[in-house]
This record gives sequence, C-alpha cells and structure tokens, in this order.
Amino acid sequence: MLTPILATDDPYEAATVFVKAGWSLVFQTPENSGDPLTVVGLAGAQLMLGTSLPQFLSAGSRPHKGAGVEFHLTVPEDDIDAVFDAHRQHADSVTELARQPWGELAFHAVVLGYKFLIAADHDDPG
Repeated sequence: MLTPILATDDPYEAATVFVKAGWSLVFQTPENSGDPLTVVGLAGAQLMLGTSLPQFLSAGSRPHKGAGVEFHLTVPEDDIDAVFDAHRQHADSVTELARQPWGELAFHAVVLGYKFLIAADHDDPG
C-alpha cells in the first residue's frame, strides 16, 4: 500500500477541507502533540496530511506544491455523483463530471493545491 503524505500549512484545517469535500477523517494526532498529522480517506484510499515546515517543503518549493503529480482515485460508481457534488462545493476547482476519452466517468479536482482525478469504478462485463 502506498499512502502519500501531503505538505499542508495546517493538517487539522486541511483535514476539515477534505472532510467537507466528502472524505472521512481516519486519524489525527492531538493538536498539542508536537507531531501535527491527520489522515483522511475516500473509497479505501488514504492521504496523510502533514505540515509544510521547511524540512518537509522548502520555501523555494512552495509555489510548485503538487506540480507534476495528479492522484487517480476510483470510487464506487453509485457514489460518484455525491463525491462530485461535495468536491464541487469545497474544492479549489473542479471540472465537469464527464465520460473521459479513455472511457472513465470522472472529474478533475484541485484540493489545497493538490490535483486529483476521481473516477467511477465499475465492473466491465465485457
């Protein structure tokens, strides 16, 4: 299993944004623990939300946070409309939910500067 750790200014506030966009809060360290970290999940996938302290994200890298990376996530087909609606209300930007040229029903979203391609998972009977 691969679980990315995303650098955020405030992991607790970042988790709130993801939860509003339809993700669930899986875990968080106590805010006064000295190790700020939260974990959010959607359709079995998890993201760790860490800090953007200089040892994790240098000042020179900040304008390029998330550059060149897009996370592909599949959700159950029955859930795609609700996930799309939640992201449309709370993500930084969202494209339309549409059939992609390669066949997936999906949309692109940017949440806290990170890019996601969220697609409906379906069983292909053919």
